[in-house]
Amino acid sequence: MSCVYYNSTLGETTFAVACNYNNGSVNLVTGQVEYSDYGYTLTGWATYTLLVFFAIATFCHVLLGVYWRTWWTIPTLGLGTLGETVGWASRVWSIKSTKWDFNYGGMWDSNHNAFIAQICCTVISPTLFSAANYILLGKLITATGNRYCTLTPKSLSIAFMLSDFLCLIVQAAGGGWAGTADTSVDSNKGAKVMTAGVILQLIVTVVYVVVLAEFLYRRHTDLPVRRQIDLFSKTCCRTRRDKTSLNNGSETNSDTELADKNQPSYETATSIQSLSNVTTTKGRVNLMIGMILFSTLLIVIRSVYRSIELSNGWSGPVATNQPLFLGMDALLMVILVWAYVVIHPGITLGRKLFNLRN
Repeated sequence: MSCVYYNSTLGETTFAVACNYNNGSVNLVTGQVEYSDYGYTLTGWATYTLLVFFAIATFCHVLLGVYWRTWWTIPTLGLGTLGETVGWASRVWSIKSTKWDFNYGGMWDSNHNAFIAQICCTVISPTLFSAANYILLGKLITATGNRYCTLTPKSLSIAFMLSDFLCLIVQAAGGGWAGTADTSVDSNKGAKVMTAGVILQLIVTVVYVVVLAEFLYRRHTDLPVRRQIDLFSKTCCRTRRDKTSLNNGSETNSDTELADKNQPSYETATSIQSLSNVTTTKGRVNLMIGMILFSTLLIVIRSVYRSIELSNGWSGPVATNQPLFLGMDALLMVILVWAYVVIHPGITLGRKLFNLRN
């Protein structure tokens, strides 16, 4: 049996060649193994293993969100992990659909929709993990006393959530462009747009780290802010003294005196119930802060990698390096989602759905 080499430029069959369907067969014209999308043969055991890990983690995050009544973790950690699951299921789809295409000298071809789906899901999903960190920090600031952050907890969470949503929109637009492109040139343009979204997310994360650093420094040195900024208030900026004076009908001598008078000490604050009706002990708060730092580091490393990967298009040297992708994206994200399963925000800020104590 013979196969044909089709010249797409001339639109005609140029010559017949011997068929070769063996796994890893080389192109009969170039002498190199050619792939239609990934640029490599997907490693089956790694793909199936990661799919199972993400799928189980999705179930765990939904279950823990309900158990601890931390409902906000379901559309962030839960939905983000579900997105990763869909992405890796799409890579399984690619494995199942891979076949030898004898045209153009022969190449290994897989379903293009599966390729685009896994790209979009694995690129976009971590934005939801960032959203979880933004909300978590705002709730920790509220639970421990909001005197240690220049931004009010509400405006902090809303501002970063809106920024995160913008990043998601840009990345989704790039994915849609790439998915509907008819040529590799247009598809790579979509990759450039996705790169812009990832870089924007990286910038937002850096700003978030600055805000987090201020909170940690002020909390460690017990240095309350003199003025808080509410980005979504008509007054925008107001001193803590003014706010309390209006409530009490009197003025205090200084902001420091006000903080000492109206804000309980940390030891006292940790003995009262937080907004989520659970005791926010100092150890648990520190545990969550450690989780924020750890997960943010993973997200930053992954974002830098993705920015470099997508900047060269789908066929660049980084994008076609499977071990690099497994180590710099998949491994980091599976560690992140399982770290939040083991050390769930509900441990500090949640309330059990079922209390078996009498």
